[in-house]
Amino acid sequence: MSKKKISVVIFCSIISIILVISYYFLSLEVIDNFFYNLIIHFKSNFMTKFLMIFTDLGSLIPTVIMMIIMLLINRKKGIYFNISVIAVILINLILKNIFMRARPLDINIITETGYGFPSGHAMNAIGTYGLICYFLYHADIKKFWRITGITSAVILMVIIPLSRVYLGVHYFTDITMGICLSTIWLMFYTEYLNKKIFNDNIA
Repeated sequence: MSKKKISVVIFCSIISIILVISYYFLSLEVIDNFFYNLIIHFKSNFMTKFLMIFTDLGSLIPTVIMMIIMLLINRKKGIYFNISVIAVILINLILKNIFMRARPLDINIITETGYGFPSGHAMNAIGTYGLICYFLYHADIKKFWRITGITSAVILMVIIPLSRVYLGVHYFTDITMGICLSTIWLMFYTEYLNKKIFNDNIA
């Protein structure tokens, strides 16, 4: 594993540990309130409708469609892609039921059920679109389409998690934990794929 990947893993691990310790022994309320008040400054009817569209791209149905498309494009890579997506979903479900943190009750623009920590949409966004970035990076396509695809995926990786805070179904620390965990997963999984599929050491 490259030094950059190791640094990312260490950084995300430290943030995750701090969040867990704060959740059990301190308080995440100050952080959550600060970032919610920051994001809510952008609140408008247009922004709400805009983010309600994008937030769905991190839900189950679009993810399943993406899994099918990946299988149709390349069966081998599609299988590895699907394994990663399913693993991220299972990790999220397990951790949600360990921490059992309730979602915000007084600010939700849309309604969601179940526990909120870590955010499933955040983990799914990073895990799914992050892996798409990885495959696009290695794809034998024109540079324009590679850059366009990766840029679009990165935008979704930012908008989807933040939309969950704006819409009031997650605290900021929920999405932070989700982002960190999925990033750690991607660092190890792409390292595995480097050797399994591409036979190189590219980070």
